[in-house]
Amino acid sequence: MQADAMSIGELADAAGLSRRAVRFYIQQKLLEPPAGVGRGRHYGREHLNQLRRIAELQSAGHSLDEIRQIFDGQRVTPLSPRRRVRPLVSAELWTRVRVADGVELHFDARKFSPSAQELAELRDSIREKLEIDANEKIGNEPTE
Repeated sequence: MQADAMSIGELADAAGLSRRAVRFYIQQKLLEPPAGVGRGRHYGREHLNQLRRIAELQSAGHSLDEIRQIFDGQRVTPLSPRRRVRPLVSAELWTRVRVADGVELHFDARKFSPSAQELAELRDSIREKLEIDANEKIGNEPTE
């Protein structure tokens, strides 16, 4: 095997993808199949570069069909300024509030910032709607 030869797992990790995504791109003819046969199948630096290029074009707003056309050397209609471009990084801060055994409330703390009092009221309201006994202990609450 070559010095830069990678397994599908190593390639996926290096590209920040799942193995399933790598296989999907091969199926879609956006990525060349691995070199070799059987257990000797391996991916090289060119596969990793191609996956990075796909990610770059997707983050610029291109569809997979457009990316395929770009790779085939075909002319692609320029992106309109109104076309949504996905951000390279998405930041979310999810907070989990345990309401009762088997019931949790999840919210993005960047978008919602309820006070402790508001969370307690929301928890009590959910318990009331679900007819959960307010005195019922939640799995990891300390006992009195």
